[in-house]
Amino acid sequence: MPVLGLIENMSYFISPSDGKRYDIFGSGGGEREAKRLRVPLLGQIPIDIATREAGDRGMPIVAEDRQSPVAAEFDKIARRIQEALA
Repeated sequence: MPVLGLIENMSYFISPSDGKRYDIFGSGGGEREAKRLRVPLLGQIPIDIATREAGDRGMPIVAEDRQSPVAAEFDKIARRIQEALA
């Protein structure tokens, strides 16, 4: 099965108190690995409390909070996958 691309999970954390981005696990790893594999980087999913809580309830964040920045990233990834399959 061909690999359509790479998705970097837990890519970064946005602090809810000040909106500052923290690259807890470093940065650029997904881009480097996608380049090494010669596939596109489809998206970067941040560590997000609301996403974790929704997942714990068995609800995808895209179904629970369409306005979430994480939901927007999942939508972007889904569009890129659709384009790759077209």
